[in-house]
Amino acid sequence: MEQDGIAKNARYQWLVLGTKTMIDAGFVLAAFAPLALYWIHGEQHLDKICGLSLAFCIIPGCVLLCECGVFLYYMAPLRQYLPDTSNPSEFVPIPMWLTLKWYWKSVLGLSLAWWVFMLTYVMHRGWASPECSITGGSSSLSIVLGWSVVTNLLCIPGTVLGAFLVDYLGVKTSMIVGLLLQAIVGFTMGTMYSPLTNHISTFAVVYGIFLSFGEVGPGSCLRVLAVKTALMSCVNGQIYNIAAAIGKVGAFIGMWVFPQVIDAFGGSKTMKGIISLFWIGGGLAILNAVVTFFLVKPLTYDSMKAEDKAFHQYLEENGVDVSHMHDVFDP
Repeated sequence: MEQDGIAKNARYQWLVLGTKTMIDAGFVLAAFAPLALYWIHGEQHLDKICGLSLAFCIIPGCVLLCECGVFLYYMAPLRQYLPDTSNPSEFVPIPMWLTLKWYWKSVLGLSLAWWVFMLTYVMHRGWASPECSITGGSSSLSIVLGWSVVTNLLCIPGTVLGAFLVDYLGVKTSMIVGLLLQAIVGFTMGTMYSPLTNHISTFAVVYGIFLSFGEVGPGSCLRVLAVKTALMSCVNGQIYNIAAAIGKVGAFIGMWVFPQVIDAFGGSKTMKGIISLFWIGGGLAILNAVVTFFLVKPLTYDSMKAEDKAFHQYLEENGVDVSHMHDVFDP
């Protein structure tokens, strides 16, 4: 992604379009599949709907395996970024403690940002999604699944917009802008929740904007920041895995903590309880923006090469043999 032949205004957008945009599209399909099966089989065959929905999961997995094979075949120019493993005896893995000692600030910032994002993500797209207000408390599967498709679909414009902003504003700036805009919309929805719910179409649009700004910010940018913090694949893989794992812990904690928080405000069936979701979500977005501003380093098109040179020197000073690695700076 840092090669000279790639246009600077399109280096990161394809990464976002190929990851987060496809993930959100998958969420839409995952919500639509059981809805379509429900239309076909009806409420009397829920066991068949559940089984077929799970069976359809095999198809994307098989397609992904095929795509990975094709991608690996055509990725020969990217092999310069990989260690030279032609002689296994010369391969020396980089100790994780050295990676964390050098990149600790970036790992801490990305991990906290991912953790807070997943808290907000679970709160507004999991059990506590305000789609229960849109449905008017209806338990009909067709209505609930239908609004699940809509709310997931509303995220796609945000991630597409984020894909084009990351190269013009910068990844870090795009993330902070998206978070601040999400906070503004969240506070607005918390303040005007009652009149908004009197016009369901308006509420759905505003709620979609709230979700989209989350995708413009951390949804589109976190993966780019994690995978681009270091140039060497073995190092950025470590950073990405740590940050993503901590983010998943945030999702788990959110599922456990937020029901108790909402109950403290009167429960999810009360006006005060639902409004608190947007105030908490807006506050978490501001917290995430502060974490990103102070702890996450901005990415520039030459920063990765300079960072990698310094990291190579750091490894040599700590007794790691880097002679087995390709010099990624040779033309």
